[in-house]
Amino acid sequence: MLCALLSGFVLVGFGAVLHKAFSLQVLEHEFWLGKARLQSETTFRIPVYRGSVLDRNGRLLATSVHQFSVFVDPSKVPDKPGLARKLSPIIELPAASIEAQTKNRQGFTWLKRGISDQQRNLIERLQLEGVQLSPEYQRFYPFGSLAGQLLGFTNVDGKGLEGIEKLYDTVLDKEPIDCSQLRDGARRRISLHDQGSDDTDQAGGITLSLDAVLQAIAERELGAAVAAQGARAAEAVILDPRTMEVLALANWPPFDPNRYQAAASEDWRNRAITDLFEPGSTFKVFLYAAAIDQGTVRETDRFFCENGVYRLARNTIHDVHPHGWLTVPEMLMVSSNVGAAKLATKLGAGKFYQYIQAFGFGQKSGIGLTGEAQGLVRPWNEWRPIDLAVTGFGQSIGITALQLSSAVATIARGGVWQRPTILRRALRDSDQAEIRRAIQPARRVLKASTAALLTKWLIKATGEGGTGQPAVPAGYQVAGKTGTAQIVDPNTGTYSGKRYNAVFTGFVPAADPRLVITVVVHEPSKSIFGGTVAGPVFRNIAAEALPYLGVAPDRDDPNGKRSPTRWASLDPGAGPNNRQ
Repeated sequence: MLCALLSGFVLVGFGAVLHKAFSLQVLEHEFWLGKARLQSETTFRIPVYRGSVLDRNGRLLATSVHQFSVFVDPSKVPDKPGLARKLSPIIELPAASIEAQTKNRQGFTWLKRGISDQQRNLIERLQLEGVQLSPEYQRFYPFGSLAGQLLGFTNVDGKGLEGIEKLYDTVLDKEPIDCSQLRDGARRRISLHDQGSDDTDQAGGITLSLDAVLQAIAERELGAAVAAQGARAAEAVILDPRTMEVLALANWPPFDPNRYQAAASEDWRNRAITDLFEPGSTFKVFLYAAAIDQGTVRETDRFFCENGVYRLARNTIHDVHPHGWLTVPEMLMVSSNVGAAKLATKLGAGKFYQYIQAFGFGQKSGIGLTGEAQGLVRPWNEWRPIDLAVTGFGQSIGITALQLSSAVATIARGGVWQRPTILRRALRDSDQAEIRRAIQPARRVLKASTAALLTKWLIKATGEGGTGQPAVPAGYQVAGKTGTAQIVDPNTGTYSGKRYNAVFTGFVPAADPRLVITVVVHEPSKSIFGGTVAGPVFRNIAAEALPYLGVAPDRDDPNGKRSPTRWASLDPGAGPNNRQ
């Protein structure tokens, strides 16, 4: 009987143990697992690899590199002042700041992002309670300031904030992954593991139409011009008129996205698409194009240019040099403001406005870059006679360097306008689908015969006696136009007599255009004229860019001079045969 009673107690006790074990392991499994994780594991999210940005020839413009960051779980720090004292000299933050971040906080708190390998090793040796290291990625721009305003930058979490990084953020970015830090019973770190994939090969990426070598040439020449002329700033655009791909979009002063926080925010601005300026005499190109295309004038027509002083109502229009009777192409060659004013009046506001719009002015270019300005063109029915006259030589209108380049490319393309592009291809992260740039719609703006005649005149404008002669590189024929534009004084609302923009735009070789180049130099203090300030920048860029692209000279060079190929310093292993 006693044995039976004891057996019963044993069975009851064993049953209770089984019931408790079942309850702990099955019914309360999730509850106790969560409690265990709270004591032994910290979970947090970290950024992962962001897709790269390449130039047209595969050069790396933006990429992501491994780094470590340090964070703390304040609830697991027994000695907060002591922790702050130990970490302060390593991560170079005041001890008071570190201690403040650990007070009255629970869970994950960043202390410093992007520490060096030396800092990481020192922290690991300390084995501090509550302090952990997180592997992540830092955005890196291998060429520093090259195309900085175009590329833009990301924040510390890898989100695009400016430029290409912002525009294609959804293509380049990947979702953060969940990570956990495990500790053993002695609270020592065991491992860092994730519940996602960090396969850099599967990240999205984009290839731009930009050529890093041409970008470097343009930026170097802008910097030299700004220094030589005591200018405030400058920009240059290089297009391939055959495809309307942007090969360079350069700004000066430069901006290094690796250190964007150290730069003034105005230096982030991509002036080639954001800043409006009055084009000055470069705008005469489109006036003459409209007048010829409409049949308003013929090549042999002559205008009296009033010996350089033309009074219209209560206004006076001046030429730099006095001229009498000139033919239409002669007026363009010597850049007569008086002749342009009379030609605009003869064409009429309505027709001129139609061509201004057709060339793409007063609207965004369609390139898609963030921050692009649409320009300033008032409706033609609001123009007074003086407004029509001065618009003929590029006053009372606001444009960007990219708009001017696209419009000039229309002439280089035989009268057909097409929007410019910057993207060649993109690889989407989510499904690795390739996104190629769509074929852009084109529209005819000018008759082919008009474009051909205008090209002939623009060649004369850069020839002997033309204002654009300083823009011609040895061995190549240029079709182009100078511009010297007064700047409106914001205090008086009138044109300043001391502040100017110097402009040159054109295409080369003139007979078979491979490049359209526009140069704008803001507020030079030595010389002010487009031909002498912006023209040499055009010449120097073209003199290096054309041999680099493998474009043979199209005319005899009487001096037998050739420019040195300094572009080789950027990419020593590449030659002209590899250019795209």
